[in-house]
Parts: sequence; structure tokens; C-alpha cells
Amino acid sequence: MIESFNRRLAIAFEAMAAVGCAVLAILVTVTIFMRFVMGAPPYWGEELPQLVLVWSAFLGSVVCSYRRTQLSAGLLPLMVHSARYRGYIDRFANVLLLVIFVLLARAGWGLAQVTMEQTTTALQIPAAVLYLSVPVGCVALIMVHLGQLLEAKESK
Repeated sequence: MIESFNRRLAIAFEAMAAVGCAVLAILVTVTIFMRFVMGAPPYWGEELPQLVLVWSAFLGSVVCSYRRTQLSAGLLPLMVHSARYRGYIDRFANVLLLVIFVLLARAGWGLAQVTMEQTTTALQIPAAVLYLSVPVGCVALIMVHLGQLLEAKESK
């Protein structure tokens, strides 16, 4: 059940991150054109691309964790030859990541609450819109790593 939910979550987040990357490319292109060709940079030229970049990165990190394609050096199989011990290390890493993501989600939620009444300089939107990417991304990462942890226990 959690695997099915995580698969749908990863598909949705991948689509949103892809749209975010496309929008980011357009925003940066327009900003560069406006600044260097027209001589008048748009008022949102720094804030909006930053907002889209941060959200796209957090959404994309969920997809990478779901697919287990996050950046790694691949040294573990060279150092630990036993598949059983690598499984233990993988489960330990998932538990550690769950703890980190819970703490990070809590801190991000607190920061979003503190900045809800503050507005950004150019866009005049609540600053919390940027900071909400942390708890949203972390809760999704918790779901993914919890699913991987439970999957490892079932295959045991």
C-alpha cells in the first residue's frame, strides 16, 4: 500500500519538478533578456527564480530517493562484500535519514510559521511560501524512506 502511494507521489513530484525546471529556464532567459537587452530587469528577476528553484529541488529530491538514484560514491559494495551486512547498513541509513527528515521538517514548519506574516520584497507574497518547501519535501522523503525501510523488512 505504501509502495503504491510512494510510486504515485514520485510520479507527481517528478512532473512538478520537471515543470519547475522548465519554468526556471524560461524565467532566467527572460530575466537575462530584460536585463541585458532591454536594460530594465524585471522586479521579480531574483525572487521568482529562487522560489521555483528551491521548490523544484525539494520535489526532485523525493524522486531521487524513491528511485535510489541520489548521489553516492558507490564505495559500500567495495568495502562490504556481504549482501546481508549491506542490507543492515542500508536499513540503518534509512532510519538515520528518517530521524534527520523529521527534525528538518519540524524546523522548516517552525520557520514557515514564523515567516507567514512577512512578505517578500519584490513579489509581496508570504515568505513562508519559500520555507514551506522544506516540510513538504521532508514529509514526502519520510514516506519514501519509510516505505524503503518496510520493504527491506518484508524481503528479509
